[in-house]
Amino acid sequence: MLNRPPKSVQELLSKGSLAKLQKKDAKSSRLQALWVQTVPADLAANSRCFAVQGQTLVIYARNGSWSTRIRLLQAHIMNKFREYPDAQIRSLDIQIKPTLK
Repeated sequence: MLNRPPKSVQELLSKGSLAKLQKKDAKSSRLQALWVQTVPADLAANSRCFAVQGQTLVIYARNGSWSTRIRLLQAHIMNKFREYPDAQIRSLDIQIKPTLK
C-alpha cells in the first residue's frame, strides 16, 4: 500500500516521462510548422520534417521525386531552419517513406 498521496494530473504532466513527451511533441510540431512555411505546398504535402538529430535535419519524403525537389531547395531550407532557435542545422538527411501520411 502506498504511504504517499496520489499525484495530480497536473503534476504528472509537468514532471517526468509525460513532460518529456510533451516537449518532444511540441518541438516536432514547431519543426513541421516551419517546414510547411518554408517549402511549396505540394512539397509539404508529400514530405515531413521529422526531427533534428545533432546538426542534421531529418526529412521524410514520399518518393525519390520529392526527395530530389527537397535537395534542389536544400540551401533555402537550411537558411530558414538556421533561424530555428533550438538547433544549428548543417545538413539534411532525406529519407524515403512511401507510407508517409
